[in-house]
Amino acid sequence: MTLPDADVLAAAVARVAKVFGGMTARVDETGCGRCFDAGEIRLLRTPDVPVPADLARRVAQKHPSHWDDQPAIIRRVLPELVVILAEGEHESDLTARGLAAAGWPQWPRQQAQAVADFLDAWWTSTLRTKSPPISSSEVFESCVTATSSVTPWLARWEMEKGPIARQHLDASVHWWREELDSGDSPFSWWWGAEPEAEGRAAWQEVRLWLTGQGR
Repeated sequence: MTLPDADVLAAAVARVAKVFGGMTARVDETGCGRCFDAGEIRLLRTPDVPVPADLARRVAQKHPSHWDDQPAIIRRVLPELVVILAEGEHESDLTARGLAAAGWPQWPRQQAQAVADFLDAWWTSTLRTKSPPISSSEVFESCVTATSSVTPWLARWEMEKGPIARQHLDASVHWWREELDSGDSPFSWWWGAEPEAEGRAAWQEVRLWLTGQGR
């Protein structure tokens, strides 16, 4: 039996909580004293204590230089981060930048698979939901940012043939109208040898795909 999309997303969120539960920042993590106080750093070094949503958000959105070990910090807050994203974080692309900076595809297989499954479930659920918590364009840009690639997310969009996915496509084209006219990329990832050039190349791939969709 196929699970409803909301249940698939909930299962993906629960999987992240299970895989990353008990993880902590390094015992010698000092963090940025200007942006995080001693109590917050101490909490991040303590396992199995829930992290407030605002702290998890700020952790993910800061430049990696704020941390001695940024990937460990991201793993610590991931159970909260996926909940924030699934519920409709309106700065989801900034949160996704922190995830990308942590290099999650190079993490141990079980960890990387849990992240990949969440992103896929989040995007698929968005495409099949008439009124998702945030727009499909925001979720798309966030998934692209988290992976530094548009290809898998366009492939999923193309597989969705229903009217809701088409409505999301029309709404996204409307949202991107300025970028489509100017050629400027809406993607804002930080990582890679030449992030601006990579962002433009990714946006060109989207524009070619939209042309093929008759948009």
